[in-house]
Amino acid sequence: MIYVCIKCGDRWTVQNCSDEISGGLCETCITAYIREKQQFHGLQDCFKRATEECPKRECSYWSLCNKDIVKRGKACCR
Repeated sequence: MIYVCIKCGDRWTVQNCSDEISGGLCETCITAYIREKQQFHGLQDCFKRATEECPKRECSYWSLCNKDIVKRGKACCR
């Protein structure tokens, strides 16, 4: 599957390399969008800036923001 970012036009593939095309937001555009929302709501625009697991588990974006950090932690514990 080929994905095309509906905002910036970047392309990326996921899983198999079929010729099917779908739209979505790339990682860069998602990050910018969420940070803009955080600023709009008067929050710190901290999305995807953490180097370790964020203690603010009540945040709406916690699982999306921390998924790579949590994944690394689980891989280290095996």
